Amino acid sequence: MRSAPLRRRHHRLGSRPPGTLTPMSPPAARPSRSGEAATREIIRAAGLRATPQRIAVLAVAARAGGAHLSAEDVWQRLQRNEEMDRSTVYRVLADLTDAGLLEQVRLGDGVARFEIQEIAHHHAVCTRCGATEDVSVEAVHALASRLRRDTGFSLAHHPLLLPGICAACSSSGD
Repeated sequence: MRSAPLRRRHHRLGSRPPGTLTPMSPPAARPSRSGEAATREIIRAAGLRATPQRIAVLAVAARAGGAHLSAEDVWQRLQRNEEMDRSTVYRVLADLTDAGLLEQVRLGDGVARFEIQEIAHHHAVCTRCGATEDVSVEAVHALASRLRRDTGFSLAHHPLLLPGICAACSSSGD
């Protein structure tokens, strides 16, 4: 009897709308037993199998303190505690993003970054130093309402990336 052919799974990184950023946090440690159990349940609740790789990647993202991590950042943090191929990291990031547990963020530097899916928001990015600030959805809705009222122009789907100069760069006079 012939077995069914294996199907290669294709993932599109960034198939969900983007999310948030804060400064980089210290490296992730291996999740505690109770933390690992909670992570396992979160993954299962999203309809995925709770594999060791998914648990490890989600734990790194959870410990990032709101930082937007690239796939390379995640891989480097994982290498401190366990071996995982880069391709596995990319695949797991795609799975967790598709399941709605992570959000992919593009901050204008051409690098896909990931964060835990939380409250919807937008990003202001400093064009000098790369610092980012979260911008509330309410602030963007107010801007969109004013734009529509003043010009008749309606914004389409966002995420919105607002380039500008941060307070530190403005005050340094660069």
